[in-house]
Amino acid sequence: MHNTLRIATFNIHKGVTHFNARFSLHHQRDLLRKLHADIVFLQEVRDEHTTHSKRFAAWPDAGQIEFLADEIWADYAYGKNSVYPAGHHGNA
Repeated sequence: MHNTLRIATFNIHKGVTHFNARFSLHHQRDLLRKLHADIVFLQEVRDEHTTHSKRFAAWPDAGQIEFLADEIWADYAYGKNSVYPAGHHGNA
């Protein structure tokens, strides 16, 4: 029997499509789940953004990392890389 460690990396582009046209975090969560990865490294994760949380109805109440981890990954970490008046984003 082989032991395999599955690792994935994904730039979620702050949970929106290019040019902030459409909120895509729910779709991204579905894609991440299908990978069945043991460890996931994410870039451009938004933990807070007051403007987008008002603009997109499906914006999660918690930070994006909590939304993406859900029941799949119990352990996660977030580090801010960029802070601006409406919120911040980083890596997870």
